[in-house]
Amino acid sequence: MKQAHLFIIAISILFFAPSCSKDDPTPEVDQEEVGTATLTFTEVEREAHDDHYHYNDITNPEIEEVRFEGEKMLPPVDVHLDLEVGKTYRLELKATDFAGRETQQTFLNRAETHQAFILGAEADILTYVYADRDADNNRVNVGVTGYLTVLKETNVFTLRYVMRHLNPGVKANITADDWNNANFTQFTGANDLDLKVVVHLVDEDGHDH
Repeated sequence: MKQAHLFIIAISILFFAPSCSKDDPTPEVDQEEVGTATLTFTEVEREAHDDHYHYNDITNPEIEEVRFEGEKMLPPVDVHLDLEVGKTYRLELKATDFAGRETQQTFLNRAETHQAFILGAEADILTYVYADRDADNNRVNVGVTGYLTVLKETNVFTLRYVMRHLNPGVKANITADDWNNANFTQFTGANDLDLKVVVHLVDEDGHDH
């Protein structure tokens, strides 16, 4: 009887094991893994319209671009960006995964848990407006696309672009005015991206490399 009982148990294990394995959830692939990131600053025209601005493309715009890669997502050695006082730039993030596929759309698809912060400049030196649209063409504040306006000349500083992955419910406490909040870590979560590049804000007449 004992041998028969053991035989029944063994058969039961063999029978049920495959069905259990089929029910095991497949581990979710992290769609936010980033292999490279590029920040592009494209000059645009800022047109006052009542209490807000319209941003229009122009012919032959000034374009500044920097690519970050490697384990620490560093820019090329000695690279720096020159942005001119009085000009507005469309700041766009492009990210790719380790297979070279673009992934920045993922941040927009998960707008409720993502927001970019633009840090490093002194107060009243820059202004920034989020300009993202979701799949339904609704405005969302994420920072994959936005408009950066240079107000004043300043010494060289390190511009820091942080794409924050927020804990559930945290984004409800963030407004568009928090775009340069130096205390952004109060909005709990983790950084998907933390990109740093040297920037010089210059007057056009006094621009000297």
